[in-house]
Amino acid sequence: GSMAYRLNGFNGGTVVGYDTNPTICKNAAERGAVSYIAPNAGDAIEGADLVIIATYPDSVARIVEQNADKFKKGAVITDICGVKSHISSELCAAVPKGVFYVGSHPMAGKEVEGFDNAEPTLFDGCGFIIVPTEKSDDKSIELVSSMAKYLGAKRLAINSPDEHDSIIAYTSDLMHISASALCLDFNEKMNLAYTAGAFRDCTRIALINPKLWTELFLENADHIVTEIDRLSASLNKFRDAIAGGDAERLFDLLSTVRANKTDILKR
Repeated sequence: GSMAYRLNGFNGGTVVGYDTNPTICKNAAERGAVSYIAPNAGDAIEGADLVIIATYPDSVARIVEQNADKFKKGAVITDICGVKSHISSELCAAVPKGVFYVGSHPMAGKEVEGFDNAEPTLFDGCGFIIVPTEKSDDKSIELVSSMAKYLGAKRLAINSPDEHDSIIAYTSDLMHISASALCLDFNEKMNLAYTAGAFRDCTRIALINPKLWTELFLENADHIVTEIDRLSASLNKFRDAIAGGDAERLFDLLSTVRANKTDILKR
């Protein structure tokens, strides 16, 4: 929804949309997110220069397979899923001859879901990852890059599907797992009077979409398990220092944390 709002006028084109939920289609048309609502996915795809698939991971390839005859020659497909290796493999097998596929992942989002929470400024200043595949060429990569900039992205990165999933396992998946773990078993004596910015920041994304994130976690399982093991080891270092009353060790750990955070902010 946020992309549809913002992409109006991109390359002088028209935004055509489709969703399986008729209420979303009606609202998108009435609120100007799209110029036209197609009666089905195939009609939305037909004649399009750029097809953006914004669905749950397990349906992306199926949409392409079921509508393979609807893509015009030279069309570019991109998906915005938060996991790429498995989806890229499936899509490369499904993309019709003469059609191109470039994966993409805008690094912006909210803890609330649905079209009613869409907004055209969501991507202002965000990062944007472009994931070329064997079905990409220079022109299709440039089109998706131009789309990212039109959306408002300021930091663009280009990665292979596996590189994307390896990094995202830390910067996104692990963050959602950490927030979820903090709310899975919480101190029942707490209430909001005891919370401030730190609690809100650390648990904001625990208002999670279970279906979507179940798919994302399982699609990227190997990389995520590596990051969970690394986090567990780090937590144990703090636990052992605190349990042992080791002020020197704790100070050293926190000094390393501060230096690492400074390094992260420069990257």
